[in-house]
Amino acid sequence: MEVIVNHLFNYCNRRGLVLLISLLMSGSICLSQAAFGQEDSDYKNFEQFESALKSLVKAHSGLAAMESIGKTNSGREIWLLTIAKKSGTPVDQRPGLLVNANLEGDHLIGSEIALGSMKYLLSNYESDESIKKALDEHVFYFLPKINPDGAEKNFGGLSSGVKTNDTNYDGDNDGRMDEDGPDDLNGDGIITVMRVKDPNGLYMIDPDNPGLMKKSDPMKGEAGEYSVYWEGIDNDADGFINEDPTGGVDINRNFMHKYPYFKEDAGIHMASEKETRAVIDWIVKQRNVAIMLTFGESDNLISPPNSRGELSSDKGISMFDFADASFAGASKVGMVSTGRGYGMGRFMGMQFFRGSRSSTPEASSGRSSRPAREPATTVNKSDQELFNQFSKKYKEITGFESQPPLREPAGALFEYGYYQYGIPSLATPGWSMDIPKDTTLKEDRQGRQTSGRQSSARGAFSMRGASGMTGAGGSSGGGDGMDATALKWLKKNNSDGFVEWQSVSHPDFDDVEVGGFDPMAVTNPPADMISDLGEKHGEFMVYLSSLYADVKIAQTEVTSHGGGIFRIKAEIENAGFLPTAIQHGVTSRGVKPTMVQLGVDPDAIMSGSRKTNFIQKLDGSGKRQKYEWLIKGRSGDKIELKVVSQKGGSDSATIVLK
Repeated sequence: MEVIVNHLFNYCNRRGLVLLISLLMSGSICLSQAAFGQEDSDYKNFEQFESALKSLVKAHSGLAAMESIGKTNSGREIWLLTIAKKSGTPVDQRPGLLVNANLEGDHLIGSEIALGSMKYLLSNYESDESIKKALDEHVFYFLPKINPDGAEKNFGGLSSGVKTNDTNYDGDNDGRMDEDGPDDLNGDGIITVMRVKDPNGLYMIDPDNPGLMKKSDPMKGEAGEYSVYWEGIDNDADGFINEDPTGGVDINRNFMHKYPYFKEDAGIHMASEKETRAVIDWIVKQRNVAIMLTFGESDNLISPPNSRGELSSDKGISMFDFADASFAGASKVGMVSTGRGYGMGRFMGMQFFRGSRSSTPEASSGRSSRPAREPATTVNKSDQELFNQFSKKYKEITGFESQPPLREPAGALFEYGYYQYGIPSLATPGWSMDIPKDTTLKEDRQGRQTSGRQSSARGAFSMRGASGMTGAGGSSGGGDGMDATALKWLKKNNSDGFVEWQSVSHPDFDDVEVGGFDPMAVTNPPADMISDLGEKHGEFMVYLSSLYADVKIAQTEVTSHGGGIFRIKAEIENAGFLPTAIQHGVTSRGVKPTMVQLGVDPDAIMSGSRKTNFIQKLDGSGKRQKYEWLIKGRSGDKIELKVVSQKGGSDSATIVLK
């Protein structure tokens, strides 16, 4: 019954018939969605999600706290939840795990997994010793919905670009905002792609998977028969279709590492957005964060970095790439300045260089803009084995083996976490498109014969950049992307994520069909998987919390040499698994060295170690560092020795001279 209710709610919400259907069904269908939205097995809009967070904190007030770290352009709060036992060591002095989600507006599953993981930790605190230890000794921070404005566009009607936030953006540089978004030509509430018969087109129907499209290969005797566009019309008559939809900036393209200059959706400059700055401001102040886990459309857990420290070759949906290519360059041909710092295009007969590196001050002056030392873009060799171990455990807990459609990270938060902040920073889509090797699925000549939506409370989806920055190649099965795999997975899991091709009328073209993948269905799994994914990732988070560095004063020794002269020896141990700083944290200086300090006047030290000493990196699993001081003192004096690690806690000991 719930599945039927969700389908009907999505339909009536999309078509603007909520009131009519409610009257016909005596209020028992569409209006009941509010109740279903609170369940673990549904995707929640902002109001429902915020309510769920507040209810969770209220029910576990001794372990959970909730605060806002900022507001979006539309006034929505960016909520931070802190989960830890409040008594004992101050929470902000404990090693912590930061969990981020929903940077891309369409990645709704990340928020739901984060919420499910919080419920897992809090509800099992009393019954599970590993969880109790994790919350008693450490801290979990959650930013479960970093881009709530973008996420909200995925609910309650047709949307036009929901990876992005609500910042206005002139996609075609013509001085107008958001004037050429998608149009629902077949009336199903889903913006897919449209294929148009074109003898000069680059694309053809894939003979191996007739529901899919591929780029024709003249070297194989293949001739293109179609052009591919996003579903819509040329609303502003500039020769491009859907090049200027509503908003905005993709928050997971707006951070500092490998920031994609001059790329649409990346913002006018790095960290330009309220959401980005709120996250960075909080992270920079909260230096006890020792590991970061981000749910999004990149991955280094299902497939860890290779031997060269590179991420896997992320693949998206080729049909989306084909459609994106139809308006490539639209942002460079506008006639007026946007005033957003990108340059002016052509204006009054003069050519300006918009989106060109030659437009930078350094380039125009002839000076080199290259830094003296190039920033790292691959994982440090000394850190690679850690990522391999993270991946091995992640796949053991989740059972995942293959990635869903992803995109190449550029300006992504999780890479900022490793390369700038200097800690192990993990990324995962949170689900997988695993298909059993013995599964045989027959393809008919119409592809996926379905219509409608997944059984969830989603009403719209992200369109632009859905497959990221991958190329649109020409191999069978939908180019270089995940098309064939995604189609098989959707068939196997009975998701209504592939829309049957359907002929539609179009004002500019004669022979047009609309169909293909629902962008939301290849970014988010069916809603009935949410609960299980939350528990699995909660278990993985507890595992991560067991790995922190843990500095201890393992041994002290005092020897009196008479005449008020004493020799003090001490051994500092890292009893945890992780080093006090990963190697890239040392290289980037993102992690403060561990401090060892003897509480005496510096003038009392005659020889040996200094009063204050620093360890750049102390490996885990019992590795020790020895210190020795020859000091002047009096018998019976009490001296404090302390060790403080930014990511590995602290310890102290009182040494009595005797």
